[in-house]
Amino acid sequence: MPSEREPGVPVVGRAARAAATRQQIVGTAQRLFAARGYQATSLQAIADELGLTKAAVYYHFRTKAQILQASLDPAVEEMAVLLDELAAMPSRQERLDAFGVGWVDFLVRHRELGTMLLHDPEIRAASIYAENDGRRRRILRVLFGSSPTPAERMAYVMCVWMLEGLGELSDLPDDELRAALLLTARGLLAVPGTESGEG
Repeated sequence: MPSEREPGVPVVGRAARAAATRQQIVGTAQRLFAARGYQATSLQAIADELGLTKAAVYYHFRTKAQILQASLDPAVEEMAVLLDELAAMPSRQERLDAFGVGWVDFLVRHRELGTMLLHDPEIRAASIYAENDGRRRRILRVLFGSSPTPAERMAYVMCVWMLEGLGELSDLPDDELRAALLLTARGLLAVPGTESGEG
């Protein structure tokens, strides 16, 4: 049977267009999740916002949960890359400084995620916020060594909770948000005893 190719449209062009449509769907869904909440946002609402049919959205994503996962995957991957970079740094203080800056930059780039987390338990459960034990233990080991103190463990937890607190600062422009978060992160990571001893 003949393929359903559009005449004159190369395969690469169609693939790029499909990828762009997927990204538009994800971006639109993130905005709607933040504004209306995950439960209150339907596939039809996402389609309407984009001027697409529900079938067109369904072609790319069979469920709303798949769209949510697609919106969270890049954030999870970013954090994995940051962790690999930190693990290669020889100095504990260098790792803590780099983590503070990297985490704050991540928070500013994904500030809508904070608003989503604030209002939606479903998003909180699916997100980077819901860290698995293996990832948490690795981050603690990279930052503080093999035996983090209770204060070091709490400093890390408070840094993670900054993600959910982003909704409280939704009125700030990016530069002011970054400055406030960086001041907070540096304060949290200035744990007594971290200047000494390498982990």
